[in-house]
This record gives sequence, C-alpha cells and structure tokens, in this order.
Amino acid sequence: MDGAQSWVEVGGRIAEARLAAGLSQGDLASKVGLDRTAVVRIEAGDRRITALELFHLADALEVPLAHLVSRPPTSLVSRRSALEEMADVAERARYRLDAHLEEHARHAQWLITHAFLAPPQPEPGVQRGAAEADPVALAQAARRAVDAPSGPLGPLADVLERLGLYLTVVDEEAEGASLLLDGYGVAVISGKADPGRRRWTAVHELGHHLLQDEYHSDAGVAAGRDEREQIIDQFTEEFLLPADDLLRAWESVDSGQSARSVMVDLAARFRLSWRAVVNRAVHLGVLDRGEARRQKADTPVRGDFLAVYGSTPAPDLEGGATGAQWRRAVMSAWSEGAVTAPRAVELLYGAIREDELPSRQLEESLP
Repeated sequence: MDGAQSWVEVGGRIAEARLAAGLSQGDLASKVGLDRTAVVRIEAGDRRITALELFHLADALEVPLAHLVSRPPTSLVSRRSALEEMADVAERARYRLDAHLEEHARHAQWLITHAFLAPPQPEPGVQRGAAEADPVALAQAARRAVDAPSGPLGPLADVLERLGLYLTVVDEEAEGASLLLDGYGVAVISGKADPGRRRWTAVHELGHHLLQDEYHSDAGVAAGRDEREQIIDQFTEEFLLPADDLLRAWESVDSGQSARSVMVDLAARFRLSWRAVVNRAVHLGVLDRGEARRQKADTPVRGDFLAVYGSTPAPDLEGGATGAQWRRAVMSAWSEGAVTAPRAVELLYGAIREDELPSRQLEESLP
C-alpha cells in the first residue's frame, strides 16, 4: 500500500476518519488542542501537520497513524463511496471496519515481504471464479484441504490461514470485511457478536476469499440478501456444519432422543449459534418451520448445554485473535530483531504484553 502523496490526501483521510467517529470539526479540534480553523485547513490540505499532531489526530480518531498517511488498496476504494457529512451509522461503521482491514493488510504485507509469513499455495479444486460457484462442493473441497472432511473444526483463525486468509478480530460493531491481495487475503470481523456468530462471519469472509471477491464488507448489508450473498451463506453452512454430520446426528431422533437435545449437542460440538443450527435443520428438511420458530424462541441456556453436552461451548475468535502461523511469524520477527517490542505487540493486536515477550540474544555487528 502506497503512502499519501500530498497534504490534500492526508486531509481527506482525516476528514473521513472524523466523520466515521461522529465528530464535528470543533469536536476534533478540542480533542487535539487546536483551533477549529486549523482543523478546517488541515482537512482541506492547506496546512502542514507535524508528526506530533498526526499522532494526536490518530489517537483522537481511534485509527492507526498509518491509516492517515497511506492510500487504501484500489480494490477497496473502487467498491465504496466517500463518507459524507450526513453518513448514517452503517456507513460510519463500515469505514471504521475498513480502517482495521487496511491496517491488517499492511501488517500482513510487511510479514510476507520480509519472509516471516508464507501464504500457502492454492489447493487444487478449492479456489474458483465467480462464474462457476457450487457452494456446497466448494465447502467440501475446502474442508478436505484442511484435513477435516467432517466433524467439528478447531480454532477458525488457524483453519482459515491454511486456506490463505489471515483473519483478526476487532472491537467494532460491523460484522466483517475481507480483501483479496496478491496470493492471499485478509479479513477482520467484529468481536462484539456472540461466539457462534463470530465463527459464522469468519467463514462467510472465507467464502468471499475463495470465490476471489476483491473486497467485501458485511457492514450495512440489506436484509434482502442478493444471490451472491445467498451462495456464500450456503458455503458457510456446509463448511461449519456439513449436511452428512447433521443427518447422521439426526438418526438418534428415531431412537427416541429429542430433536432439541440433538441440536443442543450440535451447537456445542460445532460451536455454532442456536439460530444457525436450527436453520440448518430446516434447510436439510428434518425440521419444519413451525417447530423451528418454537425452538428459536427458546434459546438454550447454560444448563441446557451442561445437561446435554456436559459443558458449555469453548468460545472462539476472541478480540485480537490471529492464527498460529501469524503468531509464529511475529515471534520470529521479534527473535531475529526485525521488530521492536511495541511493534511486536502491535502486530499481535495486544494479545501479548511487552513484558511477556521472550528474551532474545542478538549478535552485535563487529566494528
């Protein structure tokens, strides 16, 4: 990603970040100790900004400093309109999520360029173009590629990076966004959703990645989902809970086990939301819509999981989560002296403190 080429570009980035934060020019001026007229001139590109002022602006706007002085990827810009003064909540949320997506893309690019992170080669039969999308077959091929043709999946950040998608979890409301780069992809999802929904959103972004969508954002997606989104939904269902697994589990209903207990067990083992499991049962024709409505109105509580599964589902994709390959790459950069302690913490999104970094023995260069 290239740096901004002029103060006009920097000013434009500051203006959009201010609008996304829901601040007026006067509000921003107060936060950084400037006159409102100074902010007006900064946003117009008529005033130079010192490094310290840039730092304060980024802090007040809650965006990475690099976000203010970098150009966003072309594919991202081409799919969205500029943020305006009257932007609604969904548009502001999308911008903030995209800011995190850009940051994650910059971090991935640095790790890959410096050979600390190596994207996997595309698996034959997995990555396909938009014109030939069979979502169920694609999900099955993707599961085979990660050596999990059936059964529950482990931590999804680990699973997704084996398919070339590097994901992290951010503290934003908008559900998720992804970006296709040179031989790999990056994605960010909201950590504010419940664990089952986080896993659904992560795999939804994987679907867009495997179908080679250059940029996708769930922020502000309309309730009436278009055909493309429906295809991705079908991919997500099959990847997270294969039809054969559900139908095999459902055989116990014929032996006297209640449909509800079967679904509670599936929700726990596959770490899915209750709604997703009920919908899957409906789509596979083993549960009628009337019963589905009744089940959705009676969401399982902790005791239901303890009674059926013996424990509550382990949460996945907590804030700042990344895959194991990503974490090892950052730690390699640290151990080789390629990054400072604050930079290592930044690349791991706060998952570790500086005092938790291992000691390193760096050879000093000879005079």
